[in-house]
Amino acid sequence: MSVVKVLVVVASQTGRTARMAEAVAEGAREAGAEAVVLRAEDADPSELETADAVVLGSGVHMGGMESSMRAFFERAAPLWMQGRLVGKLGAAFVSAGAGARGGAELALLGLLANLAEHGMLLVPMHNRMEGFASAGCHWGPVAWTNPRSGKAGPTEDHLAACRAHGGWVAEQAARMGAPAA
Repeated sequence: MSVVKVLVVVASQTGRTARMAEAVAEGAREAGAEAVVLRAEDADPSELETADAVVLGSGVHMGGMESSMRAFFERAAPLWMQGRLVGKLGAAFVSAGAGARGGAELALLGLLANLAEHGMLLVPMHNRMEGFASAGCHWGPVAWTNPRSGKAGPTEDHLAACRAHGGWVAEQAARMGAPAA
């Protein structure tokens, strides 16, 4: 059986979400997967086709994903037209500044909706996962990174949740046993 390939695509203006992306990839590698992190503005959508699982990460802006992630999805429209990602696994994580969970959950749902639109199977974050209590949401890990409060996270708890989720996604991709196209 071939090694599971996990692609982490991240939109990060400040570097905080990028640190989360590295933790997701680290968790996937610890689970035995090959993991690559690409910035949304640099990623070629064709790279989605060679992955068994795709994990998207974005900073939260007014309850939504960063514009570079939106542009990435627009560039991936030909894959949608051809159904090239149907059946692959998808997951998400976000970093948000001030406020309650509302904006973060909306951004997570926006990312997951784009994956679902491609026919991908979604991998949520279950509530028994390490880090869920402090940095989790059923839709995926969330880091509260409000620099105005003196803590410009992500904290170690946030990163632990990301590593756990990356490992969970890789385990589920391996369980499916379908190598990338």
